[in-house]
Amino acid sequence: MAEPNRIEEIDACNEAGRLCIETRDLQGACDAFSRGLDLLEESPDPKRKAVFLNNLGHVLVGLDRRDEALERFQEAGCLCESLGDPTGLAWQLGNVGSVYRDQEEHQAALDSYSKALAIFEEQEQSIGMADQYSNIGYIHAMKRERETALEWFQKAKALYDSLGEERKASLAEQNIQLLTSSGNT
Repeated sequence: MAEPNRIEEIDACNEAGRLCIETRDLQGACDAFSRGLDLLEESPDPKRKAVFLNNLGHVLVGLDRRDEALERFQEAGCLCESLGDPTGLAWQLGNVGSVYRDQEEHQAALDSYSKALAIFEEQEQSIGMADQYSNIGYIHAMKRERETALEWFQKAKALYDSLGEERKASLAEQNIQLLTSSGNT
């Protein structure tokens, strides 16, 4: 566990990174989260490190540095697994899947999303399940597997509706409508 002063410095890096994200200064966020990770190497705290790796991964995606983002998400996932945090691992697997999706590595994305979904189902984490349903639907839509994509988006929408997640339900509905109006098979 990190020393109290070191913890304050690490937390300040996290806050600086978040503020940079709010002002759309992704390079500043990258620098802040990287500095926090450097400090964590000197005073290891695996839970905080997983948070920093996750945050840095998202920033790296925004900077179009997907290979680096993939490494950060995978490392965060390993830490979550070692900490006995299956839900954290599932979110990281979802992040990994999204990087693969962006790289048009459809099978790798499906594999990651499916692993995340299995964990969310086991943990009864409904929002994670719905997000993975939507992610899996998106991959099938990218592969022009219209019927399969529709099934996944419909499952996502139904679960989002039951959770009161109006914005996400609306996005799922938009995907459903695009697929039903396009006639792509």
